[in-house]
Amino acid sequence: MNNVPRRLLQASLLLLLIGSVMTFFLLNRAGDEERETPPAAPVRVVRPVERRMEETVKAYGTVKSANQVTLLPKVSGAVTEMYADVGDIVDEGSLLAVIDREAYEWDLKRAEAAYASVSSTWERVNRLYDAGNVTRQSWEDARAAHAAAEARAAAAGLRYDWTRLVSPVEGAVLVKHVNIGSLVAPEAVTPVFTIGSLEDLELELHLPDSRYPSFVSKVPQARAVVDSIPSLKPHLIIKSVAPWVDPTTRSFTVVCRVVPDAESRALLRPGMFVTVEFILSVKERALTLPDSALTGGRWVWMVDSQGRARRLEVPSPFISGGVVEVPRDWASNRFIIEGQHFLTEGTLLRILDGDKP
Repeated sequence: MNNVPRRLLQASLLLLLIGSVMTFFLLNRAGDEERETPPAAPVRVVRPVERRMEETVKAYGTVKSANQVTLLPKVSGAVTEMYADVGDIVDEGSLLAVIDREAYEWDLKRAEAAYASVSSTWERVNRLYDAGNVTRQSWEDARAAHAAAEARAAAAGLRYDWTRLVSPVEGAVLVKHVNIGSLVAPEAVTPVFTIGSLEDLELELHLPDSRYPSFVSKVPQARAVVDSIPSLKPHLIIKSVAPWVDPTTRSFTVVCRVVPDAESRALLRPGMFVTVEFILSVKERALTLPDSALTGGRWVWMVDSQGRARRLEVPSPFISGGVVEVPRDWASNRFIIEGQHFLTEGTLLRILDGDKP
């Protein structure tokens, strides 16, 4: 009688042990199955769309007057009078400043007096020579002295005229370099005024020599934005392309002329910094993906018919304006734009929100 409960207890323990072993086995098997089948990778996808694409290159430059000159003195002295200031519009020949004239005036008077005296002597000797009363040598000496005195008087007159500084061009006073009392001298290359046209403006731009073929085969279009006034977008025309490449910088120069209009006349000024974008080529209906789809600069991930990842190479990627051109036979496929950077070939995918336009 006492053996029955003991046997029941032993049987219960045996069943419990068998159940524990089976549970452990089933749990391990489920874990192995989970490890063998990794979860699907969440991704976002789009289909290619047609867009207008432009191949462009940017350059940067500073606006300057096409007819800009810096006025330098031709004689030395102190500036005694100023007739122009920054911003003034001046005509060609307008008086801008005067250098102390007194010493040059006295030099001119002495030279003119000497010339008058020598001219009188020359006339007298010439008459005597015609009459045969002086030698040929005396006549030649008098003629040489007359010519030298005439040259000295003319030079003194020039120096006296140079004390009046006049504008060599029509335009606006861009910079006033001196004030009344400033000492100026040709030897010191002391500038007095910088004058330039506000109507005839241009940009000098430097581009890498790799872009040179695009500028000699045809004339690209140019778009400009003034960095300090983003709303100001002056119209540009390419004026010239340098026929050589600077061997030091490996770049060539392109000069663009600003086509004046009401807005540029009112706001655009020499010295402003401008960003210029040259349009080298245009594709009106290129099939494109966002450039965020690219990995490694030339690879994209496509969703295949089984919902798995497949890596494709983009032939000769053309990237512009945030998109990359892809082959036209990819039009019906879906491509991953988020979540592709840790994929491997054949990874099962979970599309988060379907296609995006």
